[in-house]
Amino acid sequence: MKINVDKKEISAEILNGLDALERDFQTFAKSLVSSDEFRAIVVNPHFSIVPLTESSEETHFLLQSNADFNLAGTYKLHDLFRSFLKQKNLDIKLPNHALLLDIKFSLKELQPESKKEDGLPDFIPVEPMYSFEQMILTDQLKREVFDALKSIACQDLIYNIWGFGEIDPTPKCVVNMYGEAGTGKTMCAHAMAKYLEKKILLLNYADIESKYVGDAPKNLKKAFDVARATDAVMFFDEADSFLGKRIQNVNHGSDQALNSLRSQMLILLEEHKGVVLFATNLVTNFDKAFQSRMLKSIKFDLPNEEARAMIIKGKIPPRLPVENPYSENQPFSDDVYLEASKLIEGFSGREIRNAVLDLLLRKAEPDGDVIFSEEDLLEAFRKKKEEKERLENERKVILKEKIRSKMMEECESEKVKEELKAESKGEEAESKSETSEIVNNDES
Repeated sequence: MKINVDKKEISAEILNGLDALERDFQTFAKSLVSSDEFRAIVVNPHFSIVPLTESSEETHFLLQSNADFNLAGTYKLHDLFRSFLKQKNLDIKLPNHALLLDIKFSLKELQPESKKEDGLPDFIPVEPMYSFEQMILTDQLKREVFDALKSIACQDLIYNIWGFGEIDPTPKCVVNMYGEAGTGKTMCAHAMAKYLEKKILLLNYADIESKYVGDAPKNLKKAFDVARATDAVMFFDEADSFLGKRIQNVNHGSDQALNSLRSQMLILLEEHKGVVLFATNLVTNFDKAFQSRMLKSIKFDLPNEEARAMIIKGKIPPRLPVENPYSENQPFSDDVYLEASKLIEGFSGREIRNAVLDLLLRKAEPDGDVIFSEEDLLEAFRKKKEEKERLENERKVILKEKIRSKMMEECESEKVKEELKAESKGEEAESKSETSEIVNNDES
């Protein structure tokens, strides 16, 4: 231990006590960081003796650290170390001095676990691919998204400085984004992770599901362990399977496995202090237990006319060869983008991107000698609209046929039931007749 004070002022008994204290602290710290909860945290303690100030007159132990919400779990460790020192405060008294414990926390680099060791899949966080600069958000949607980000960024202020952690010890950092496919939920998840300066752990049901009964909850727990160890944002895409209501009438092993997975998700969300994002298409089938754990649910609507025009503008390559370019970095005018937007009402951002890509693929030539026109752009969206309407009509026909077949099956089933019922009544009447005949013969 480094002692920044004249040893003549401290007795040998106290020095021996301080050495024992340091050993006890090292043992205590090692026991904590070896647990699953804190295994990703590195603790570097430094002890020193400093003059006792008036503000610390009744306390002979001082604690300071770099605990931060971005270093997941460090605030809890800080509080545990504070409790440890309070217990020792009765054992050692330093004349006119205090023992200062300065702790530097850091996170370990996660080493991907081998499938051969635990039989479970690897989950590796990646750098976010998108930022908010690449997204077109309505004012309302932008406000909701950034309100959620502000709530997450202010966890330290709310839970630690203001003391809300004494009321609810686990910060809510779970955000659900719901809406039709292609409306930007996945892109927004990447942008949120980038804004928070964290990596993102991409997950879906297929990553967690296992052909072995009981392995899916283990896979899910491992994903949460990886996210905690790397301080990564978790993103569950197409998460309806995770968040749905638990099955009441369990008839198959698969039903039980799904219920176990959903129960495990509830437990892990309750314990996890990191950021978890979900993307779903529907919220009507959510288990209420999941809804209560959400910090925020944000709806992603299809873009309106103005937003579609901005998305089209953002999807057109700036160096596209155009016969009369509007400007050096903008191939077409805003009026053209607005006209194209009017042709594709009901399109999602993903459908707009696909329409632009179809245009580029149709016109591309190996020698690159191609020129695009405004009419090429408008015609590409007209064709995409016709294609979408044709597919929707085909889906409606198929759906009607399914409904018709189902109704016929039900009618056929009812007809069979009526026939069986009539047959049963006939047999009953025949049986009564035979019984009556027997009785009459006996009487005669």
